[in-house]
Amino acid sequence: MFNTIVWASDGSIRDDQSLPLVRDLCERDSSSLRIIHVVERLPGPPHPGLDVHAYEDHLAAKLKARTSALRRHGINASLHVVRGSLGQTADHIAKIAVAGDAQLIVAGTRGRSASEGAMLGSVTQQLLALAPCPVLVIPSPQRRQLAAAPPRPLITA
Repeated sequence: MFNTIVWASDGSIRDDQSLPLVRDLCERDSSSLRIIHVVERLPGPPHPGLDVHAYEDHLAAKLKARTSALRRHGINASLHVVRGSLGQTADHIAKIAVAGDAQLIVAGTRGRSASEGAMLGSVTQQLLALAPCPVLVIPSPQRRQLAAAPPRPLITA
């Protein structure tokens, strides 16, 4: 069903929790997996003393190790690290999905409310509008916990 799957990955704990699902999808259909990580850069010249992505080297190493582990598991996985301008992450993911003829994009959410996403920007929301194929959105662990929690009783005076 899915020959090629694009996984938009930021290397976070959310991704760690999504890994079993992504691996199962790839194994089920013998899909190739393109792991996409976009490093956003502030436009303009470098800002002395402002290292926005000091953690990127650690994330790149983590994603390389994850890609290698998936390959050892028999999945045709590749890692694509893209350096782009702030706010263009969804554009880069969609372009790679087009170039790779992807049949599915897997992306996660940060657990923001709809209003927070509208104010702060949401890569996943942008991706839904730009994607050339279906997008499977994995909810954040916080959202899953909220959805599973029993409703609170209403207290009226």
